Formats: sequence, C-alpha cells, structure tokens
Amino acid sequence: MSQPKACLFSGVLAGIAGLLVFLVIHHLWIKPIWFILPVGLVIAALGGLSVGWAYCELLPSLPKRPWIILAWAALVSLTLAPAVILAQLRPPVFTTAGILNISLQGAVIIFIRDLLLPAALTGGFAGWLIGRTRQAALATALAGFVFALGPGHNVPFLGNTPATGKGILLLLAVIGSASAVLVEAQAALADGKLYANQITRDLHEPNDHA
Repeated sequence: MSQPKACLFSGVLAGIAGLLVFLVIHHLWIKPIWFILPVGLVIAALGGLSVGWAYCELLPSLPKRPWIILAWAALVSLTLAPAVILAQLRPPVFTTAGILNISLQGAVIIFIRDLLLPAALTGGFAGWLIGRTRQAALATALAGFVFALGPGHNVPFLGNTPATGKGILLLLAVIGSASAVLVEAQAALADGKLYANQITRDLHEPNDHA
C-alpha cells in the first residue's frame, strides 16, 4: 500500500480507536453515552482522514518509532493547549446545575473564538514549522480544527469546573491511544505487513491451470 493511502486508512482507524477509548472511559468514569456511537463512528472516520493527511505531510520530519508516537501525541495536545488555557482564564460557562451562565450566542462565540480558531492556527503554525510547506500547514490546521470540533468540543465549557481534570485526562487518553494506532497501523500498512500472510498464501497455492 502506498504511503498516502496507508496514512489515510490509518487515520480512520485511529479516529475510531480514539472514539472507542473515549466511550469506554466515559462509561466507566462518568456515565454511559453509547447512543452517540453510530454518528460518532462517521465523525471519527472523517476526522481521521484529516489527521491521516496531516501525518503523511509531516512524517518525513518526525522522529523514528517509537518516539514518533510521543511526538505526534504532543503535537495534537499542543493544538488544544490554547483552548485549555483560555477556558481557565474566564468564569465557568455553565453553572453546577448545567445551566448556561451566558447567552447561547455567547457560548457559540466562545466555542469558535477560543477553541476552533486557536486549534486551527496552532496546528497550522506547528505544521509549517515541522513540514516547511504550505500543504503541511494546511493539513495540520485542518486536523487541529477537526480534532477540536470532535474530541475537544467540551474544552471551552469545562474551564474552572470540577470536571476540568477529568476532561483533560480523558483527552490525553484519547490522544495517546489514537496516536499509537495511527503510527503503528501506518507503519504496518506501508510495509505491507498486514498483507504479508495473504501474499505468502497466494504464492504457495497450487496453480490450477498448470
């Protein structure tokens, strides 16, 4: 499998893996929300494509395995760092009863201004520094935006609340597991290891037309 295809496919696998880790931890630690699985799988797969594209663009400039897993996890975490900091610098958006402290319009503005835009800009800037191409910057900007929209969507609303610590730990678990799946699956697919057994069997099958 070509490297670009391996990256994209691995991105989809990573997105799905991250979603499953999120749901399992949420079930055990907070409450079950398995009802989001059908829609979540679609979103995770589409988001994984953008992450896979960014990974492919930056791969030549990233360290070797296994350090690349840590490097990629750090890069993804970096895209959400501004949103985490901004959330801690303002009063809670929700009361302890789950009621908005501000207007719905204000919450939407915070979501866009303090989460989506910083994640995209941080991702794009990091991509340009690492990849040194416009395409790398665009890919990582899109990946940062999509990751913030998906797993990071609660970040602006957890600041200065008792749920802040849980939210951050949950995100780190998702990022770490998804990064490991992305790196290892891409390496296996690009090297053809996932298809090695099938190819070996094909080569050793008797030729029926001989």
